[in-house]
Amino acid sequence: MTACANLHDASGDKTQHFEERLAGEHAALAACVTAKLQSDGRSFLRPLQFRNRQYPDIHASEIHAYDTRFLRNAIPTYAPSNPDAILIYGNPAVEVQSATQRSDNDKPAYAFALMLQQIDAATVNASLRGDVFFGDIAWKMLQSCAASTANP
Repeated sequence: MTACANLHDASGDKTQHFEERLAGEHAALAACVTAKLQSDGRSFLRPLQFRNRQYPDIHASEIHAYDTRFLRNAIPTYAPSNPDAILIYGNPAVEVQSATQRSDNDKPAYAFALMLQQIDAATVNASLRGDVFFGDIAWKMLQSCAASTANP
């Protein structure tokens, strides 16, 4: 019984951890962050499945990192526990949705959600909620993407 008391429930902690205005365009920043996350070879990121969603009606992009360990009937393609594991190097396809569909994206357990909403032609408001550990990694990648966009 004691061992079960320390299990982490990824769906419970959805508090916002970061919010900042950054230079860049939401779709380009989301593509950059997703590419960096997908190509990161650290073993603790392997169970995560990334979704890059765009919401044209509100000029925003959102990256969800779903933890496949908490999704029913999901076997991560590149998980170390999968004997046929193959690391996927390509970027996931961008999913275009309306803002009204956004609330459905929070139903499955996710490690973090990174929202990038366009403020003007050159600035986005970035906010991140979810797991502190994984969120910190994504936030550093976002800052790296924003810096490389601002100083090509």
